[in-house]
Amino acid sequence: MRRWDNLEQGYNVVVLSEAQSDVDWGKLKDDGVQAAIIRLSHGVTQDLQASANLSKAKQLGMYVHGYHAYEGIDNEVTFSLSNAEALGLPEGSYFFIQGAPDDEVIGFVNNWLSAGWSVGMNGLSDEYYQWIVSDSAPDKYDVWQMDDLRCLDNTGELVSEPKKNTPGVDNFNPGKPQAGAYVGFGNDTTGLLGGQTLGYSTNGNDFYAVITPFGMIFRDVDADRMSKLMINKLKLQSPNGTVFNLVVNDEGELKAEKESDR
Repeated sequence: MRRWDNLEQGYNVVVLSEAQSDVDWGKLKDDGVQAAIIRLSHGVTQDLQASANLSKAKQLGMYVHGYHAYEGIDNEVTFSLSNAEALGLPEGSYFFIQGAPDDEVIGFVNNWLSAGWSVGMNGLSDEYYQWIVSDSAPDKYDVWQMDDLRCLDNTGELVSEPKKNTPGVDNFNPGKPQAGAYVGFGNDTTGLLGGQTLGYSTNGNDFYAVITPFGMIFRDVDADRMSKLMINKLKLQSPNGTVFNLVVNDEGELKAEKESDR
């Protein structure tokens, strides 16, 4: 890859792997680097510098993100997951997949999202955060890697506090069903990523995910339905296994009653 000695464009992110064996961390910090995209694994092998790079970046107060280089090896998805967990990739950080064919991407995506990371692609993508490598400014990118080390984050996503990727509740509420409504598989249209999900549409256009790689997604209308089912059914279990029923008297005072005494 071409190296630029007199690059006018600034950079705020660096890409690191065992290929960068002599990193001047002081200069990176002085240059205003705020985040590092660190190779955590390739195939079913941990990058030799992954642990050290993560540790040093965190020590200097940088945000850390990871990437996995695809090699098409058995158990690669599960290894990439367990390795990133063991290395301590923070929840909400971006985990990028590099070099995977389109039909292999979803396996990585579903597992990584379930672990609480955000997902990015090293290449063009309409659905995921785009990491584009080019020696000239791309027409479209989220983060542009301009040489073998330096990157410009165009969105601020990589240089700000990671967002926990376990939404649980979606603030968008569907309207009443009308012609064209259906239940099936689709991509959520309210902003939740994760590829194909099981959900529903109330109008044939907007799609609301229910079962996703993150787990179940709930909305206000779901909470209203469930609250009616919870009346007189709240139970708590103590550490020794005793079950208590949570009750309230007419004065609004809460009391826990041992279930065996009722």
